[in-house]
Amino acid sequence: MLRAANLHAGYRRGVPVLHGIDLDVAAGGALGVIGRNGAGKTCLAQTLTGALPVMDGSVLIGDDDVSGKDSRARVRARLSHVPEGRMIFGDLTVRENLEVAAFGAGVKLTAEQLHDVEERFPILARKAGDRAGSLSGGEQQWLAIGRALVQQPRVIVLDEPSLGLSPVAIDGVAEALTGIRETGVALILMEQNPYLLKAVCDEVLLLDQGRVTRSLDGEAGEQLVAEAYFGG
Repeated sequence: MLRAANLHAGYRRGVPVLHGIDLDVAAGGALGVIGRNGAGKTCLAQTLTGALPVMDGSVLIGDDDVSGKDSRARVRARLSHVPEGRMIFGDLTVRENLEVAAFGAGVKLTAEQLHDVEERFPILARKAGDRAGSLSGGEQQWLAIGRALVQQPRVIVLDEPSLGLSPVAIDGVAEALTGIRETGVALILMEQNPYLLKAVCDEVLLLDQGRVTRSLDGEAGEQLVAEAYFGG
C-alpha cells in the first residue's frame, strides 16, 4: 500500500537527514519506526506525507508515485498524517475539527462517516460541541486520529502517538489502532514507546542517524528497548 525506496531527504537543500530508507507496508499492515530523539523519525514522517521534499528515491501509495507531490496531493491520494503534538485546532469544536479535516482532503463528511468515527471514539460524540482545546491529552489524541479517519485514508502515518499520554491512554491508542488495521488501512508509526509498537506492529525498523540499522519482529519489545537506547 505504501512503499519507499532509497529515500533521501532533509530540512536543508542538499543536506540529507535520511539516507537510503526502504520500507513497505501492505493494506491492513502496521510498520513501526523506533529510534532516539534526532534519529530522523519526524523527518521520515514529514517526507512520507509531503511536508518535506524527496531529495532522492521514491514514495508510492499503491501504484501512484507521489514522490514529487506536496502534502495536499498526498492527502488526496488518501495518505493521512497524525503529527507529533496532535496539532488540532484548539479554538474550534470537536465536530468542527472533523469537518475541517474532511474538507482539506476534498471529501464530504457524511453522517455515516461521522457515525463510524464517533462509534470508534464515543468521547468525540459526547463532546462534539466542546472546544477541542478543552479536551484531555488522550481525548485530543482520539480527535487527531479521528481527523485522519474522516479523510478516508488508505495509509495513516502517525508521529509519536503516545507522546505525553498516560499508560491507560496508550493502551487505548493501541486498541484503536489495532481496530483501524482491521478495516484494511495501513499504518506507519514513528515511536519511542516500544510497548505500543509491540502491541500494534508486525515489523519495527530501528532508525539511527537517518539510516535503518535493524528490522525486528513487532513482538521483540525488550529487544527494541535495548537496540534503540542502549546499542544492543
